[in-house]
Amino acid sequence: MPNVETTRIVESHNVLGESVLWSHASQSVYWIDGVATEIHRWEFLLRRHSVVKLPLDPVIGMIAATSELRTFVLSHARGLALLNLDTLKLASLADPERNRADIGYNDGKVDPRGRLWASTFDVSETEPRGCLWLLESGAAPRLMETGLAVVNGPAFSPDGSTVYVSDSVGRRILAYELAGSRLQTRRVLVHFADGEGLPDGLTVDAEGCIWCAHWDGARVTRFAPNGDRLLTVGIPAPRVTSVAFGGPSLDTLFVTTARYGLSEAALATYPDSGALFGIQTPVRGLEATPLALPFRSCEAP
Repeated sequence: MPNVETTRIVESHNVLGESVLWSHASQSVYWIDGVATEIHRWEFLLRRHSVVKLPLDPVIGMIAATSELRTFVLSHARGLALLNLDTLKLASLADPERNRADIGYNDGKVDPRGRLWASTFDVSETEPRGCLWLLESGAAPRLMETGLAVVNGPAFSPDGSTVYVSDSVGRRILAYELAGSRLQTRRVLVHFADGEGLPDGLTVDAEGCIWCAHWDGARVTRFAPNGDRLLTVGIPAPRVTSVAFGGPSLDTLFVTTARYGLSEAALATYPDSGALFGIQTPVRGLEATPLALPFRSCEAP
């Protein structure tokens, strides 16, 4: 694969840029600042950046597109909700962790079958209390995996038969074979060595390869489905958080970064920390599946 370059697209100075996604319908990139509780938008054709400040406290974990252009799935302290960007009104979807203390909602994605996957984490990021949940309309949330401190980046093979998850604190990317609504045959796809940072957000390209953001690793890596390292692209920010393919041809990898926790010296060395970056790739991505609305979650009282 030829060398690829990284371009800064938006000098957004996000405290915790996360959950980047491409909306084909609006030809826009969306992402969040999880700590500032903001949703950012960059319009591809107009090259225009805008920000919506949300009336939420204290943090948000992710956004995902739905079948309604101005409505997104959002995770926050009280679970998963639908957010209308015009009214900023929230409609609760589910809160499967509502009876557990010191658990936060983190990353999430919609799989090729239109089901919503949501991850959680131990607030101290030390105890193996994070979970992975599956939500289908008309059904109760299903617990798919537990025992990880911080669950990140669910992503899916092109045919939907494999689910990839970042066990961030464990320094691993895990792969699961998916049979219906059950995860099977967990394997360690990649183990991150010292100096590589921690695996964070994930996405999969049209060839079935996995792209991973390295928190404290200042890079993005492309892995084969067997775990071989195929390509590493440097990012001029140490805390790389999330990746998603977009653009009209789905050949730009959009990358979010964070300023969270960096010292003044680190910020002086990496002044673009918190920016949105783009990588023009020789492979294309897959268009994200939106969550079909209306969506009804059945939770026990």
